[in-house]
Amino acid sequence: AVVSTQSTGNLRMVRLETEHHMFIQTMAARRIVSAKEAQELFTQCADTAGRRYDVTKELRDQVTLMNSSLSKLFLEIRVGVCEVTGRQYYCFVNTQEDECSKLCTNYTPFDFAFFRRIIEHLVVSKDGSLQSTDCLRLCNNLTEGRKMSYGQAKDLLRGWVSERWLLEDRQNNSFQLGPRVIIELSQYIHSIYGDHVSTCLLCKTLCVYGTRCDSCDSKFHGHCRQRLVKSSSSLGSVKCPQCKSLWEKQ
Repeated sequence: AVVSTQSTGNLRMVRLETEHHMFIQTMAARRIVSAKEAQELFTQCADTAGRRYDVTKELRDQVTLMNSSLSKLFLEIRVGVCEVTGRQYYCFVNTQEDECSKLCTNYTPFDFAFFRRIIEHLVVSKDGSLQSTDCLRLCNNLTEGRKMSYGQAKDLLRGWVSERWLLEDRQNNSFQLGPRVIIELSQYIHSIYGDHVSTCLLCKTLCVYGTRCDSCDSKFHGHCRQRLVKSSSSLGSVKCPQCKSLWEKQ
């Protein structure tokens, strides 16, 4: 299926079909879905509209077409990867809002002060994780001496995990940055915590977690480095893109 376009002067107007409108409406409601969920969702929308797509090949192109219309409304369906798991996600983003105020639409400023503290401690921590007990302690003295109850803090943490702002590692009883933070708040994190984060040399996006080259200290997402190693034509080793030192395949 091909989305038709109409030319108006020098502007090229994209006319979205029924399946695109259905997909956009569902994404606006759900905010973030995994790549697999996005493929299943678009397939359902297309089936309802009586059209067929090979979503494994065409979904990204269809999202680009949808974004050409959404951009006029300062909206975007943004594709990103969770640093911790390497899984791909599709996220519905308001590009006009201040990067960190996006969370405030559903939470109070007091809730947001707690969230911002968690993000700060996760970003500056040595391994990018924070024990659950340490997270709960952050709810004390948030603003002007106000305290949040542990029960309220636990409810907020559960909500942020379900909305994929945070990841919960139950085995280690800790939290990490979720895919929605990486996709939606990367500009905010770069601007506020630039000394504590890097840019992946391969995909050029925010890199909080990841690995460094032993020779030049360049930083890479774990999934980006793994993809480079797998795609290398060298049988025994692959070179660092920056310093050209050899990496042993693992």
